[in-house]
Amino acid sequence: MTAPQTSFTDRLEALAPARHRHGRVRDIGIWITLLVATLTLASVAVETSSEVVGPSTLPWWPAQNLQFHVTAGMVVAPLTAAAVLAVASRPMAARMSWNTLLVLAYLASITWSAALHTNVDPTTMTTATAGARRAIALLVSYTGSQAGLAITVIAISCLAVPLTLVAVKSVAGPVAARSLSPILILGPWAAWTTLGIDGISAAACAAVLACGAVVSERKVRGADAFFGAAAAGGMLGIAALLSYGAAWFAVSLLCIFFARRRSAQILTAAASALTVLGLAAALGNSWPYGLVDTYNAAIGEIAAHPGQLWWLALMPALVGVACGPAIIESLRRFGSSAAWPLMIGPLLALMIAPLSGSNPEQPEYGWIALCPWLIVAATAPRLNGAGKPGEPRMRSVRVPLVTAGAGACAAIVLMYSG
Repeated sequence: MTAPQTSFTDRLEALAPARHRHGRVRDIGIWITLLVATLTLASVAVETSSEVVGPSTLPWWPAQNLQFHVTAGMVVAPLTAAAVLAVASRPMAARMSWNTLLVLAYLASITWSAALHTNVDPTTMTTATAGARRAIALLVSYTGSQAGLAITVIAISCLAVPLTLVAVKSVAGPVAARSLSPILILGPWAAWTTLGIDGISAAACAAVLACGAVVSERKVRGADAFFGAAAAGGMLGIAALLSYGAAWFAVSLLCIFFARRRSAQILTAAASALTVLGLAAALGNSWPYGLVDTYNAAIGEIAAHPGQLWWLALMPALVGVACGPAIIESLRRFGSSAAWPLMIGPLLALMIAPLSGSNPEQPEYGWIALCPWLIVAATAPRLNGAGKPGEPRMRSVRVPLVTAGAGACAAIVLMYSG
C-alpha cells in the first residue's frame, strides 16, 4: 500500500446526504457501551483497591467535584457545539475556502476547549520530560498570571486541530479533511488539551505530521523537499523533548515518507531529529537516559502499589472513550483507508500503553496527542488494490454530523456531572 497522491480539488460542490446514518448510530451504540463499561470498571477499581490509585478525579473527567456549580462553560459549550454542527450542515461549508476553514476551525476549537476546561495546572508529573518541566516553567514566568497561562496554553494546544486537517488534506484529500473538521473541533479530548504541557506536546506532534505530509508531496522537490524534511525531523526532536510518547509519531512520519518513496527524506528527517536530541544531551538533557529513568521509576511505583495495574489496563479504553464515537469507524477502516500512515504510530502507542510505564495517577494526560489521529480514517477514502484512493472522483463532503454531535453531547453531559 502506498499513501495516496490525491487528485482532489479544493473547490467542493455540495454536502452529500447522510447515507450511512444507520452505521453511525451503530458505532455510537458501541462507543456508549465502551463508555459505560470503562466507567464501571474504573469505579470498581477504586472501590476494590485499598490504595489511592488511578486519576485523582473519578472516573476520568478532569472537573469532578461531586457538586453542581453553573459556570460560563456550561453555557458556552452547548452553544459552540450547536454552532459548529449548524455551520457544518450548510452547503456553504463545502464552498468555503481552505484557509477560511482552517481559521474558523482553530477559533472554534479554542472556544470549545476553553468552555470545557481552563484550569491549567502549572505543575508537571514525575514522569514528565526535563524539556516539559522547563517549558512549563518558562510559560509560568512569561505569562505572569493564571489567566495568562491558560490563554497561552489554549492558544498553542488548539493549533493541533488545523495542523491535523492540513495533514489529512495532504494524505487523504480535502474531502476527507473537510468532513473530519467538526469531529476534530468537538472532540471530547479537548477537556484535557488545556490542562498543561500535554496539549502543547499534542500540537507539536501535529506539526510534525503536517510538515512531513506537505513536504513529501509529489510537487515538492529539490531544496524544498530537503529542508522540509529537516524541519519535520527537527520538530520531531522538539516534540520528543516535550513528551516521551511523541517518539511514536516517528513511525507515522517514516510511513509517510516510505509510502511516497522519499528515502532521502527519511534519512534527512532522522538526522535532523537526532541532531536536536544530541544538542539537548550536550546541554545536560539526555533523552534516552531520561526515558530509561522514567520507565524504571514508573515500574517501581507499580511494583510498590499493584493496584495501579487497574489503570494501566484501562488506559486504551480511556483513550477510546476520549476519542468519541468516531474511533469505532476509524479503527474499522484503518487497513483500507488512505489515512493509515497517519494512524499507525499513535495506534502502536495505544496498543502498548499498558506496558509504557506511564504515570497511573493521570494516565489520560500522556495520550492526548494520540486522540486526533486515531479518528482520521473515519472520513478518509478507501484504497483500492493498488494502494491508491478508491474514490478519486468523489467531490461531495459526507459530514458525520451525528457522530460529531454524539461525542460533543457526551462531553457536555460529563462536564455537567462534575
